[in-house]
Amino acid sequence: MRNIRFLVFVGLFIFCMIHCSIESKAQDYGLKGGLVVSGLNGQQRNDLKPGLQLGGYKNFGATEKLFVQMEALFTQKGSWNWDSENVNNINLYYFDFAIMFGILLDEKFTVNIGIQPSVFLGGNHKYILDGQEQNDNLMGRVSAMDYATIFGLEYDLNENYTIGGRFNYSFVPLQSYENDFADNNELPFSVLFQFYGKVKFEKMIEMIKGKE
Repeated sequence: MRNIRFLVFVGLFIFCMIHCSIESKAQDYGLKGGLVVSGLNGQQRNDLKPGLQLGGYKNFGATEKLFVQMEALFTQKGSWNWDSENVNNINLYYFDFAIMFGILLDEKFTVNIGIQPSVFLGGNHKYILDGQEQNDNLMGRVSAMDYATIFGLEYDLNENYTIGGRFNYSFVPLQSYENDFADNNELPFSVLFQFYGKVKFEKMIEMIKGKE
């Protein structure tokens, strides 16, 4: 029920975001996508997993020194040990809803600080047991909700394109101390680095029309 209420809230936010964007072309909104590198606290340091992230963003009051930015994203997370003979790979899929403050340092650079609630959509855990590869479904075995802090820096290439990097650290463990993921019974927290690009919606429309 909690997940359903959260998804309904996110759906209403996306609807309002689109509605407001149609009425005001001056609003700053568009598409965000990029590469993520994630890991789990308690795993080996080289157990990093590459993944993709795709979604939309909207800025409120982006011409001010301090403004609000919101994002709705689909993100791949987890951890891979990159050992084909002793596989221990964790694949996690989330719907993220980021809420943050943007602080303009100058005309090009912006610092982002905020929080990111996430809904767990599904995932699996691949590992070797008695010489046989196992593939466990993680639905119901991983926390249904995740919350992470956000710290990032963005650079405006021009008025339509932005690139950025961000660090997310979860403060909700995937499982309790008796978990399947972390060594020495440490709590498994998700750590994520994002490298992404953003393009304004109006520019996307221009590009699409230009190809017609």
